[in-house]
Amino acid sequence: MRLRRSAPLLIATLALLLAGCGFHLRRSAALPAGMQTLHLDIAGGGSLQRQLTRALQLSGATVVEHGGNGVATLRAPVAKFSTNALTLTGFARVSEYSVRYRVEFEVVGAAGQVIAPLQTIEMGHEFTFDSTQAIGIAGEVDAIQRSLTGDMVQAILRRLDALAKHPPPQPAPG
Repeated sequence: MRLRRSAPLLIATLALLLAGCGFHLRRSAALPAGMQTLHLDIAGGGSLQRQLTRALQLSGATVVEHGGNGVATLRAPVAKFSTNALTLTGFARVSEYSVRYRVEFEVVGAAGQVIAPLQTIEMGHEFTFDSTQAIGIAGEVDAIQRSLTGDMVQAILRRLDALAKHPPPQPAPG
């Protein structure tokens, strides 16, 4: 009986704590005008293309297989991962790695106008490597790459959302 009385207080406290820490549910991004129908041209396709397609569809865009008249294009000529050794132990063994993800993208509208000029987003993650667990490094790198791909999709959407809310000024007709 006592638990029933304290449940609303517990829920209200939890809601205040979540609101105070900056937590918010992910929402779909607003897309700039001219991106209602969109073709993706992503170097290598893969996971970035699949996740970006899903996110753009959730934001209200229709993603089509081929470009053409009336179709905007989000082009990413560079989408690549790199893994680098950061530190070595006294026995010349790698003890830390860095996984980096670099994507360059641009958006050209259906009428051929530049909606988002070519820009680069780079992100990375460092991790410690235990040489006694050599088999685990491939799984660790895969997990980091999946995480970075999801983060990259969100970064691209945030940039598109910012363009939708604050479009650059259009040049005056000459």
